[in-house]
Amino acid sequence: MEKVAAYSFSLNIRVMKVIGLYPSNSYQNLHTVYAHVIYILAMIPATTLGLLHFVFTEDFTNFTYNDFIMVAMVFYTFKFLPFVKNSAQIKNCIHYFDDPFYTVVQEKHREIVKECVDVCRRNSKVFFVGCIAGLTGFIGQAILNLEELPLNVWIPKFVKDRAIYYYIVHFLVMLGAIYAVLACGTIDPLIGGLVHQAAAQVQVLKENLQHLDAQVHNESVKYEAVYFQLKNCVQRHQKILNFVKEYQECFSPVVFSQFAGSSLVIGLLCFQISKLLTIDVTALIMMNYLSVLFFQIFFYCYYGTLLIEESKTLPNAVYMSKWYECSISTQKALGVLMERSQKPMVVTAGKLFDLSLATFTTILRRAYSLLAVLKNY
Repeated sequence: MEKVAAYSFSLNIRVMKVIGLYPSNSYQNLHTVYAHVIYILAMIPATTLGLLHFVFTEDFTNFTYNDFIMVAMVFYTFKFLPFVKNSAQIKNCIHYFDDPFYTVVQEKHREIVKECVDVCRRNSKVFFVGCIAGLTGFIGQAILNLEELPLNVWIPKFVKDRAIYYYIVHFLVMLGAIYAVLACGTIDPLIGGLVHQAAAQVQVLKENLQHLDAQVHNESVKYEAVYFQLKNCVQRHQKILNFVKEYQECFSPVVFSQFAGSSLVIGLLCFQISKLLTIDVTALIMMNYLSVLFFQIFFYCYYGTLLIEESKTLPNAVYMSKWYECSISTQKALGVLMERSQKPMVVTAGKLFDLSLATFTTILRRAYSLLAVLKNY
């Protein structure tokens, strides 16, 4: 199957083009200007005024739902920045597995890749539709209640007194929320999906290692053919490692920003929910937002764990091959590959946290620690 990444993330790429987070093949300079302009207009005014709102807030224990969104948007400012600054590198990383080298011909390999593609497309659609549903309600509320700003931000008195200035701020704040939702709705499943694709390529590699002689039909050249197949496996392994390294460079700060923001907001949300005496609409909205945050970080950690577990079983795949029927040179090469694959493939957030389910539980513990501190405040 060709153009695997392009097909898996077709929805993500289309939306990211609209909001300037994915460069087009033509007019690259124009795209650079467009990406920076829309990023600055959408994120800088809203987050700056939001930070000023927190500066002038005296009671930090009485947060509203809009305050939680604004806290998250502050971290999203750093989360989206790499897509604006390093768009070309990120584009190459997204299409890494579109290289003809990864074209599969065997039926078993096709099934592995197809399952991965279907999961990526499903996750993108579900996550994006959920974000759009929430965004629709937010926009509707903002339009019906123009007397109040969509999010809690600080504005000077002269802005309040001049309608034109007020509505400009109203528009910029709403633009920031729309931009953030569309970006998160496409970036989150994209980043998780790329790790899933790497795990699928490891599965293909394991299949190849276990059946090195599957495509050999001439016994007279069996040793040479098996050694050639092994060289392809070593090359595939190296390319997957190169992808993990490039993925780290592109998305490590993005994921770290998400983890840092989610940990803080989860702690604050839990604190506010714990103060509620009854379950009302506000409580339901907060719990819904809390579940979204849990899903976001779990999404990253689940596919990170999937890659770790698949790469850990590479030595087993080598051992399960018919290595005892291979030539001495092939056996030595298999031994080197087995030794090299002892270290699992791990992607990290900010080079501090592994993307794994263990990290997911660590984030929950950190959020609980913040909750305990706030309750004693």
